[in-house]
Parts: sequence; structure tokens; C-alpha cells
Amino acid sequence: MAEAVENGIAAVSIAGIVKRAKVSAGTVYVHFENKDDMLRQVYLQLKADFHGCLTRHRDEADTAKMVRHLWFDMFDFVRDRPQDFLFLDYAHAAKLLPPREQAIADEYAEDIAALLRRGVDDGTLAPMQDGLLSLLLVAPAMQLARGAVLAGRPIPPELISQAFDRVWLSIANP
Repeated sequence: MAEAVENGIAAVSIAGIVKRAKVSAGTVYVHFENKDDMLRQVYLQLKADFHGCLTRHRDEADTAKMVRHLWFDMFDFVRDRPQDFLFLDYAHAAKLLPPREQAIADEYAEDIAALLRRGVDDGTLAPMQDGLLSLLLVAPAMQLARGAVLAGRPIPPELISQAFDRVWLSIANP
């Protein structure tokens, strides 16, 4: 992940990875067919981890609390795993996945959308198109997280709270 984050997805090489990890190339090929297979598998595993982190409060009965947990849990992931977060961001932009694997990643996004639809259905969130609701919630969080990780500085908790409060005004049902 560090190799991809520091040099870009396109510049990742098995040689760079084995040098950084201090293992032989044979060790890499025991686990992966090639570089692309490795990048895809790592991406899908991290995507599953990220999704699990975001949705761990999915059974919260109070939708407002569930959405708040989703937001703050994302920032916990970013704080605890900044390299993983950037890898996810870069790998998503690089469109690494073939259709079958992309369908798995799309299911994660659909699951988040379904959680937000629950909020629309129960009157907690404003009635709006799924994509817009997700965008209003996720885009500011991603931008804030990306900027902090790239700058190598933590995001002050009060800024995370303040940003959520402003975002909440745009998605909550008045």
C-alpha cells in the first residue's frame, strides 16, 4: 500500500514491493498471480474492512445516531489507517477492478445507500435522490480526510464535529 500511495498505482512494481517488504519476489507470487491481482485483492480486502468499519452501527435504531456513527467511524478509520485510506482512494480512481469484482465493491456502496434510504423512509433524512444524499454526506468527509492524510496531520475532533453538523443541516429532514 505504501508503494502505491507514495508512487502512484501505475508506478507500483513487484521489485519496489519486494524491496520495501524485504521479501523475495517468489513470496509475492505464492500469494498473487501478478501485480494487478495483488492490487485488486488488497483493494477488495481494504474495501471490505472500510465498509465494515462504517457500517458497524447499522443496527442502531435511531437513524440520526446511525448516520452520525457512520461519519465518525470513517474518521476513526482514517486516523488509525491513513495509508489504507489513501490506497482506497487512489485504487478507486484507478478503476482497478474488472466487472465481476467491481460488482462486489458496488454492493458496499449500495449497502450504504440502503442505510441512508432507511433514514429517508423513517423521516430522519430529507427526501432526495440516493446519489445526492450519499454525495452530500460522503464527499465532504472524503475531502477533509484526504487533505489531512496528505498533509500528514490529524484532523481536530472539533473540526470533524463541526463539519458533520453542517452536513447534517443539508441532509436532515427539516
